Amino acid sequence: MHFIKIAFLLSFLALCHKHQAEAAIGQKLDKYLTCAEVVTDCAAQLIENSVSSISVLADCVDFKPTLKRNGSIIRIIRLAYQFIQKSVVEKQNCVVSLFYTAVNLIKPYIAKFDQLKCLA
Repeated sequence: MHFIKIAFLLSFLALCHKHQAEAAIGQKLDKYLTCAEVVTDCAAQLIENSVSSISVLADCVDFKPTLKRNGSIIRIIRLAYQFIQKSVVEKQNCVVSLFYTAVNLIKPYIAKFDQLKCLA
């Protein structure tokens, strides 16, 4: 799962490579790269936990669809609609708890982002 984090970081470094060579890694550029690393770490953490979060949400709303191997795209869209409808309309507390979990997951990254004063 760390491949996602590495891929994000290498992408940002590749975008900044030309400017790094020209500026000899100045203070401001170093700050931006550190901020970009925090953002990619946060995104990677969310992506890593997204599949397990969806399965926890499906268990919470008691959604157990029957899947066929040769199902059409319309059937998959219909199942996704039923899942969203059941989770948002019938059991909002499951979605709220999912958001609380996500917020608690990214709180350290937000604190580090604020500490680095990336938007200032």
